Amino acid sequence: MTLERMVLLSGAMGAGKTLVASLLEADHGFRRLSTSGYLRAYGQGFGPTGERLQLQDLGDRLDIETDYRWVVDEVALPAFSSFPMGQRWLLDAARKPQQVAHFRATLGDAVYHIHLTAPEAVLRKRYEQRLTSQDTPYTTAVAHPNEVAARGLEGIADVVIDTSTVTLERAVHQIVLLGRC
Repeated sequence: MTLERMVLLSGAMGAGKTLVASLLEADHGFRRLSTSGYLRAYGQGFGPTGERLQLQDLGDRLDIETDYRWVVDEVALPAFSSFPMGQRWLLDAARKPQQVAHFRATLGDAVYHIHLTAPEAVLRKRYEQRLTSQDTPYTTAVAHPNEVAARGLEGIADVVIDTSTVTLERAVHQIVLLGRC
């Protein structure tokens, strides 16, 4: 394996994790790890209604059953094995401090944790702009323990970027320029 960098993105819903991940993937050669893809396959049969909450609940169950290691052991390591030439990887939704700790323990200095943030009013507006009739209302979604935990990862991140003050392209540029990617 030739792993050079493992970027963990964390932050609140609407902070820009998915878009930043897409730009890192498209413009900088990162390969994305998909926890939601793994959870969908693991919990086959989830439909669009309530899917976010079902996936969160399944992830919570796996966190307890695996001591938070499932993201490393069942998602990351198999992906690395299936594409051993991949040097740059990213996880676009680190949700728990224990997950970050397991990545650091397993991959050491290759791990780089970026936390994306924005003021609450901006996060709410972004969420509501993409809200569909099947989505969880914002007040319910932000109260979920996974969302609360994800927002708390700011304190253990290597870098925090406020996506309300920079474009997503600039945020990606900052991540790449930090000299570690």
